[in-house]
Amino acid sequence: MYQINAEKFGKFLREIRTEKCMTQKELAEKLFVSDKTVSKWERGASMPNVALLIPLADTLGITVTELLKGEKIDNEKYLDTNEVENLVVSSLDLSMNHTIHQHKKNWILAYLLCVFITVTEIVLLLVSGLSMLEMRETILLVCGSMLVVSGWFCFFAKDLLPTYYDSNKINYIAQGIFRIHMVGLSFNNGNWSYISNTLKISTMLISVVYPLICYGSFILGGIALWDEIKNIVLIIMLGFTMVAIYIVGKKYE
Repeated sequence: MYQINAEKFGKFLREIRTEKCMTQKELAEKLFVSDKTVSKWERGASMPNVALLIPLADTLGITVTELLKGEKIDNEKYLDTNEVENLVVSSLDLSMNHTIHQHKKNWILAYLLCVFITVTEIVLLLVSGLSMLEMRETILLVCGSMLVVSGWFCFFAKDLLPTYYDSNKINYIAQGIFRIHMVGLSFNNGNWSYISNTLKISTMLISVVYPLICYGSFILGGIALWDEIKNIVLIIMLGFTMVAIYIVGKKYE
């Protein structure tokens, strides 16, 4: 299969735009996108959405096939139809890869922010009078576990499942060190991204909210109050996480 070269695509796009005496801003306005988006296309940093290929080609006065190949074609009528189909499929794959990569970057930034907030809260608890020994089996253990899970999902989890998940009812996933088994819920590419995002959000929230509840209870009733509610709070949070996973999993199953 022919693979689209993003840099070649961008260079060809810039050349044709320049030939048409058109600025990036002018081209962007015709396509209802930003000039920064056009700049990314021309630098090979991203690919246009498949819905923009025809308007983009028409605006530049070339064919979609020429646009995707990154070169002028003299005898397009002799072009193999299979090659045209492969070009379109490749453009979809490349666009999807860019989207997935951008989403992963956003999740990593969110995770790093979460780590910073959690560490700050732990320092605040230490300043308030809680010792590391008192936090070791509660705050440190829970927050550490949640950050490990959310970190693994943000950095290492695969965004797409093997195709056999879509044709079989499978309720078990194993990726690296991660294992998940949900009775009554089948995993597939329709619901996996939603389940993955739910796990990221819930584990990061627990790592941030759990120390806050500890701080509030410690201020109100001291360490005794926190000892009374710490397990209840954790069970409720984990329970909400499981319910949320089942809800989104079943909805997009």
